[in-house]
Amino acid sequence: MPRADRPRRELAAALLAAAVATGLGACAPGAPAETDDADLPEGLTVAVQQGRLDAPQGRLVLHFENTGDPLTVTALEVRSPALEPGMRRDEPFELGADDALDIRLDLTGTVCDGDPAGIEIAVDVQSADGAEPSGVLVPEDPFGTMARIADADCLAESAAAVAAISMPERLRSEGSGEARRAWIDVRVEPVATGGGTMHLDGVSATTLLGNEEGLDWPLDLDVAAGDAPFTIALAVKPARCDAHALADDKRGTILPFTIATGDGREGRLDRPSGNALKADLYAYYAERCGLQQPAG
Repeated sequence: MPRADRPRRELAAALLAAAVATGLGACAPGAPAETDDADLPEGLTVAVQQGRLDAPQGRLVLHFENTGDPLTVTALEVRSPALEPGMRRDEPFELGADDALDIRLDLTGTVCDGDPAGIEIAVDVQSADGAEPSGVLVPEDPFGTMARIADADCLAESAAAVAAISMPERLRSEGSGEARRAWIDVRVEPVATGGGTMHLDGVSATTLLGNEEGLDWPLDLDVAAGDAPFTIALAVKPARCDAHALADDKRGTILPFTIATGDGREGRLDRPSGNALKADLYAYYAERCGLQQPAG
């Protein structure tokens, strides 16, 4: 083969291989195309957020808005280097002109070395004129939702590598009526081996509950892998006596621990009450405050 023809033939082969690979990728079943939003209908935008009930249930909210012509989103997929794959929805939903809709998806696991700012939403769309474009939307994150999710999950992972922090099954109490006193016995069980450490700074009061001797519960405890298990007795009282606060409660029985782990993470570690403990705390709140406990 002449030397002058060899580079041209090699270049042609490389271009053909690239074209085949691109075509195969574009035809992969069930995955929105790897494009930007240039082909999507004008006016379609999305933002990420969480409501106060979504965070404890491990859900992400995608807030879609459409200021253009009516359309249908036939499929979507959340892609983020800070989340494990698998956040996909194949159930279509419609967005009329000047319409908005919240779509909730269960969060996959957090990837702690991934960048939470690198999120994008791949969508398949059916336009009013029958076109079916696909593209990628870069969502707004006005409340820093992705960073907060990553920080909370990675802090919990670091803490679990040192010790399990567990709420009790039931409330411990004595006395009755307004003289009744109660304690939440939190169990701390360090892992058997390892070099991890953690500092428990304290527990913050909630909308319903506070420290019998003040507002928050200061702790200032150091924990290390291999330590003996121990119990923290949190003396608890109603933060205020408000029948409406009790009836409308959403997060009053979730205790926020302020912690720092030896690997440099710090922040709030939420520990929710189980159903039995939650019922005990509601009953205690009502009895201590002289309120009639709301049904349910």
